[in-house]
Amino acid sequence: MKRQSLIKGAFVLMLAGLFNRVLGFGLRIILVRTIGDEGLGLFQRVFPIFITISIFTTMGLPVAISKFVSREASKDNYYTILQILKITFLIVFTISLFTTLGFAKYAKLIATKVLDDPRTYYILLAITPALFFTSLASILRGFFQGLRLMTPTAISQIIEQITRLLITLFLVLKLLTHSLKLQTMGAAIGVSFGEGIGLLTLIVIFLYYLPQLRSYSNPKKSKSNLKLAKELIKFGIPITLGKLITSLMYSVESINIPGNLEKLGYSLSAATSFYGQLSGMVQQLIYLPTVMTIALNSNLVPAISESIAQNNYSAIKQRANEAIRLTFYFGLLAVIILFLVPHKICDLIFSYPQAGDPLKTLATLAIFLYLSHIFGSILQGLGQPNIVVRNSIIGLAIELTLIHSIIYLPKQWGFFIISLSIGIRYLITATLNWFSINHQVRLNTSINNVFFKPLLAGSLVYLILPQSYKLIYHISQNNLISLTSSIFLSTCVYFTLLIMTNGITKEDWNRIKP
Repeated sequence: MKRQSLIKGAFVLMLAGLFNRVLGFGLRIILVRTIGDEGLGLFQRVFPIFITISIFTTMGLPVAISKFVSREASKDNYYTILQILKITFLIVFTISLFTTLGFAKYAKLIATKVLDDPRTYYILLAITPALFFTSLASILRGFFQGLRLMTPTAISQIIEQITRLLITLFLVLKLLTHSLKLQTMGAAIGVSFGEGIGLLTLIVIFLYYLPQLRSYSNPKKSKSNLKLAKELIKFGIPITLGKLITSLMYSVESINIPGNLEKLGYSLSAATSFYGQLSGMVQQLIYLPTVMTIALNSNLVPAISESIAQNNYSAIKQRANEAIRLTFYFGLLAVIILFLVPHKICDLIFSYPQAGDPLKTLATLAIFLYLSHIFGSILQGLGQPNIVVRNSIIGLAIELTLIHSIIYLPKQWGFFIISLSIGIRYLITATLNWFSINHQVRLNTSINNVFFKPLLAGSLVYLILPQSYKLIYHISQNNLISLTSSIFLSTCVYFTLLIMTNGITKEDWNRIKP
């Protein structure tokens, strides 16, 4: 089967990701202006619980199937590839079915005892079907990513996001005159519908590819189902345990931040509103560049796994450095923009300029978030998921400790210390992952090409963006025109300088072409 290169596969997923982020941002803007920051805070408080349960239902098998399918594809063992899919799909189907039923049964207990907010009960119920759908969809996406076919994932994500947008808009507008908890429930129902349609899309695409996969199959090269199941579970369990611990710590964060702010003297409503701004607005902007890292991650794990199966360590270094370079190029531009004009961005997009304060704080360290994602994928491709989890747990533990410390500090420091704590976690996790990679494989990353050239281009953005905004605003007296024009101009200057210094080469463009 024809497989996509690292950059081309990442480019396909990045385009889909950008499209979905635009739709997602449009939806989030509408939600902010209908259910407000408190409603958004309610919605966001449910998500760590949802993510925690979904990690359990998938058992780390999406990463495992991507790695194992890539390994077998490098040997043309397509019969074994289909075996791997059947085994993982059956395991996840069984676990997710029973888990979803249990989640629905105990939703009220979770709302009142764990989240300590009865208003979240209806949101938990509405998002329950998404648990089942997203678990099965993740297996099929991992399967296609293992084959280095990123188009099925891209198509399904686009259809999923469009469905979610339409259903959420319809329900939220219908429930405008009802209570806040019911309005927020409409957004959760949209998530479930979107995940369901996304899964259906993946099934249809799989059925399209199935005859071709069967034509390559050779039963003589097959392994026993039991042996494959043991290998998959052995690889997946450490990922599951680690991710569960990490996700539980995120859940603690969603409870700790409002709780510690209350101890500082803020009301429950004010604390929930800040958490809504932080998680529903600021972190959404910070995570926007992860469109690139997620796209690269999906390609990187199977690409490195394939190189290991072929004992091609020069390819491992080349692919890893390629991913790091692209991540730093795009990530650095994003954080400079977010740092320079945070209040104007938050005002324009959400009509909450006060969210610019935590956004500016987080932007100073956000580049380490993007790098930690890439470093984590490199380690997973090297067969070291335990190290990724360990480093994430260390970073989160330090973050939670710092967040807890705000109760001993003056009230006015609370928001700043919480935002800074999250940024410090990015820094610690990325640093630990970097040293862990170089303990396994010496990447010999080019400081000049990967870091110095974009820093030089970024320094021009730092100088040009604020001045161009002032000039254009003086002429137009319009924030939208001034902000978009100055960002566009700065972005053109940034990438032009990268092209002039051979940071971006003709080879990069050729790899994107069909």
